[in-house]
Amino acid sequence: MDYYKYLEVGMDGILVFPASVWLNLLTETEMCAFFRSSTQIIADTALLMSNRNWEVDVTSTRFDQVMAACVSESIFSSDRVAEFKRGIRPISESEYRFPIGV
Repeated sequence: MDYYKYLEVGMDGILVFPASVWLNLLTETEMCAFFRSSTQIIADTALLMSNRNWEVDVTSTRFDQVMAACVSESIFSSDRVAEFKRGIRPISESEYRFPIGV
């Protein structure tokens, strides 16, 4: 199994990655709200993410449009979207299971 995390402020990471990685990094509350949305662009994106081998490109216009809709519905905060846009990095299983500072 592969493990990932979002990067801290001032760091840049992998900006295009499988949708499954993005979905796995959401909290349960975020994921439920994302998949329950009736806003068309969010609902379409959730469908694509769950039924295709789709990639997330955090630099794309589509990602920006979906995230703007999610912020307006309070699914994600602007700070959370900024975290997504910094990208991800692979981490070890031990770093995943035993994060420092938690």
